[in-house]
Amino acid sequence: MARKIRRPSWDESFMLAAALAASRSSCLHIKAGAGIVKDKRLIASGYNGAPQNIENCLERGCRKEEYRIPFETKGTGTCRGAHAEKNAMDQIAREDLKGTTIYTIRYPCSACAKEIVGNGIVEVVYARGYDEPDSLTDELFKEARVKLRHLRISEIRLKELEQSLRSVLYD
Repeated sequence: MARKIRRPSWDESFMLAAALAASRSSCLHIKAGAGIVKDKRLIASGYNGAPQNIENCLERGCRKEEYRIPFETKGTGTCRGAHAEKNAMDQIAREDLKGTTIYTIRYPCSACAKEIVGNGIVEVVYARGYDEPDSLTDELFKEARVKLRHLRISEIRLKELEQSLRSVLYD
Protein backbone atom coordinates (compact mmCIF):
# COMPACT_ATOMS: atom_id res chain seq x y z
CA MET A 1 0.00 0.00 0.00
CA ALA A 2 1.37 3.40 -1.00
CA ARG A 3 2.19 5.91 1.73
CA LYS A 4 0.11 9.06 1.64
CA ILE A 5 2.41 12.07 1.62
CA ARG A 6 1.05 15.59 1.68
CA ARG A 7 3.25 17.45 -0.73
CA PRO A 8 3.97 21.15 -0.25
CA SER A 9 1.63 23.44 -2.16
CA TRP A 10 3.19 25.60 -4.87
CA ASP A 11 3.01 28.59 -2.51
CA GLU A 12 4.71 26.64 0.27
CA SER A 13 7.41 25.37 -2.10
CA PHE A 14 8.26 28.84 -3.38
CA MET A 15 8.18 30.41 0.10
CA LEU A 16 10.53 27.66 1.32
CA ALA A 17 12.85 28.49 -1.59
CA ALA A 18 12.81 32.13 -0.42
CA ALA A 19 13.56 30.98 3.14
CA LEU A 20 16.44 28.84 1.89
CA ALA A 21 17.82 31.86 0.01
CA ALA A 22 17.48 33.92 3.23
CA SER A 23 19.75 31.44 4.99
CA ARG A 24 22.58 32.80 2.78
CA SER A 25 22.05 36.38 4.08
CA SER A 26 25.13 38.19 5.33
CA CYS A 27 23.14 40.74 7.37
CA LEU A 28 23.70 40.55 11.10
CA HIS A 29 20.14 41.73 11.88
CA ILE A 30 17.62 40.50 9.29
CA LYS A 31 17.55 37.34 7.22
CA ALA A 32 15.58 38.08 4.05
CA GLY A 33 15.15 36.04 0.90
CA ALA A 34 13.12 36.22 -2.29
CA GLY A 35 12.26 33.96 -5.20
CA ILE A 36 10.82 34.95 -8.58
CA VAL A 37 8.38 32.54 -10.18
CA LYS A 38 7.02 32.31 -13.73
CA ASP A 39 4.69 29.53 -14.88
CA LYS A 40 5.28 27.60 -11.63
CA ARG A 41 9.06 27.64 -12.15
CA LEU A 42 11.54 29.33 -9.84
CA ILE A 43 13.61 31.46 -12.23
CA ALA A 44 15.71 33.46 -9.75
CA SER A 45 16.35 33.92 -6.07
CA GLY A 46 18.17 36.44 -3.94
CA TYR A 47 19.03 37.31 -0.36
CA ASN A 48 20.00 40.49 1.43
CA GLY A 49 23.69 41.22 1.44
CA ALA A 50 26.53 43.20 -0.06
CA PRO A 51 27.10 43.18 -3.83
CA GLN A 52 29.62 40.81 -5.35
CA ASN A 53 33.29 41.72 -4.73
CA ILE A 54 32.37 43.90 -1.71
CA GLU A 55 33.09 42.80 1.86
CA ASN A 56 29.85 41.88 3.61
CA CYS A 57 28.82 42.48 7.21
CA LEU A 58 29.89 38.99 8.30
CA GLU A 59 33.41 39.79 7.09
CA ARG A 60 33.79 43.41 8.20
CA GLY A 61 30.97 44.10 10.66
CA CYS A 62 27.79 46.12 10.47
CA ARG A 63 28.20 49.78 9.44
CA LYS A 64 25.05 50.77 11.34
CA GLU A 65 26.54 49.32 14.51
CA GLU A 66 29.92 50.94 13.76
CA TYR A 67 28.36 54.41 13.38
CA ARG A 68 25.73 53.82 16.11
CA ILE A 69 22.82 54.35 13.75
CA PRO A 70 19.59 52.77 15.05
CA PHE A 71 18.81 49.66 13.04
CA GLU A 72 15.24 50.87 12.49
CA THR A 73 16.59 53.87 10.55
CA LYS A 74 16.01 52.94 6.93
CA GLY A 75 16.94 54.61 3.69
CA THR A 76 20.04 56.37 4.98
CA GLY A 77 22.42 54.65 2.58
CA THR A 78 24.43 53.36 5.53
CA CYS A 79 23.97 49.63 4.96
CA ARG A 80 26.41 47.82 2.63
CA GLY A 81 23.79 45.31 1.58
CA ALA A 82 21.09 45.31 -1.06
CA HIS A 83 17.65 43.89 -0.40
CA ALA A 84 16.75 40.30 -1.33
CA GLU A 85 14.07 41.39 -3.81
CA LYS A 86 16.51 43.63 -5.70
CA ASN A 87 19.19 40.96 -5.75
CA ALA A 88 16.71 38.45 -7.21
CA MET A 89 15.46 40.91 -9.87
CA ASP A 90 19.01 41.84 -10.85
CA GLN A 91 19.59 38.26 -12.06
CA ILE A 92 16.94 38.47 -14.77
CA ALA A 93 16.37 40.63 -17.84
CA ARG A 94 13.49 43.06 -17.39
CA GLU A 95 11.43 41.50 -20.15
CA ASP A 96 11.58 38.13 -18.38
CA LEU A 97 10.26 39.70 -15.15
CA LYS A 98 6.99 40.84 -16.70
CA GLY A 99 4.03 38.85 -15.43
CA THR A 100 5.97 37.06 -12.68
CA THR A 101 5.24 36.52 -8.99
CA ILE A 102 7.81 37.28 -6.30
CA TYR A 103 7.83 35.29 -3.05
CA THR A 104 9.56 37.20 -0.29
CA ILE A 105 10.12 36.54 3.39
CA ARG A 106 9.40 40.16 4.34
CA TYR A 107 6.82 42.61 3.03
CA PRO A 108 8.73 44.79 0.54
CA CYS A 109 9.96 48.25 1.52
CA SER A 110 8.98 51.17 -0.69
CA ALA A 111 12.32 51.13 -2.58
CA CYS A 112 11.81 47.47 -3.50
CA ALA A 113 8.15 48.15 -4.32
CA LYS A 114 9.27 50.69 -6.92
CA GLU A 115 11.57 48.08 -8.48
CA ILE A 116 8.81 45.44 -8.41
CA VAL A 117 6.28 47.75 -10.08
CA GLY A 118 8.82 49.07 -12.59
CA ASN A 119 9.81 45.57 -13.64
CA GLY A 120 6.24 44.43 -14.29
CA ILE A 121 5.93 41.87 -11.49
CA VAL A 122 2.20 41.26 -11.03
CA GLU A 123 1.99 39.51 -7.65
CA VAL A 124 3.83 39.68 -4.32
CA VAL A 125 3.51 36.84 -1.80
CA TYR A 126 5.11 37.61 1.56
CA ALA A 127 5.48 35.71 4.85
CA ARG A 128 6.24 38.46 7.38
CA GLY A 129 5.51 42.14 7.76
CA TYR A 130 8.19 44.80 7.51
CA ASP A 131 7.53 47.94 9.51
CA GLU A 132 8.51 51.06 7.65
CA PRO A 133 6.94 54.34 8.74
CA ASP A 134 5.07 56.24 6.03
CA SER A 135 5.66 53.48 3.50
CA LEU A 136 4.61 54.06 -0.08
CA THR A 137 4.46 50.33 -0.69
CA ASP A 138 0.68 49.88 -0.31
CA GLU A 139 -0.01 52.95 -2.43
CA LEU A 140 2.38 51.88 -5.20
CA PHE A 141 1.06 48.32 -5.37
CA LYS A 142 -2.55 49.50 -5.38
CA GLU A 143 -1.93 52.03 -8.15
CA ALA A 144 -0.04 49.48 -10.28
CA ARG A 145 -2.61 46.75 -9.52
CA VAL A 146 0.01 44.42 -8.08
CA LYS A 147 -1.73 41.59 -6.24
CA LEU A 148 -0.62 41.16 -2.62
CA ARG A 149 -0.93 37.96 -0.61
CA HIS A 150 0.20 37.23 2.93
CA LEU A 151 1.13 33.52 3.09
CA ARG A 152 0.93 32.07 6.57
CA ILE A 153 2.46 28.64 7.14
CA SER A 154 1.34 27.32 10.52
CA GLU A 155 3.80 25.82 12.98
CA ILE A 156 2.10 22.44 12.54
CA ARG A 157 2.41 22.61 8.75
CA LEU A 158 6.02 23.77 9.04
CA LYS A 159 6.81 20.69 11.15
CA GLU A 160 5.16 18.48 8.50
CA LEU A 161 7.24 20.13 5.77
CA GLU A 162 10.39 19.77 7.86
CA GLN A 163 9.65 16.06 8.34
CA SER A 164 9.12 15.71 4.60
CA LEU A 165 12.46 17.39 3.88
CA ARG A 166 14.22 15.17 6.39
CA SER A 167 12.85 12.08 4.66
CA VAL A 168 14.08 13.40 1.30
CA LEU A 169 17.57 14.08 2.66
CA TYR A 170 18.04 11.13 5.01
CA ASP A 171 15.71 8.23 4.19
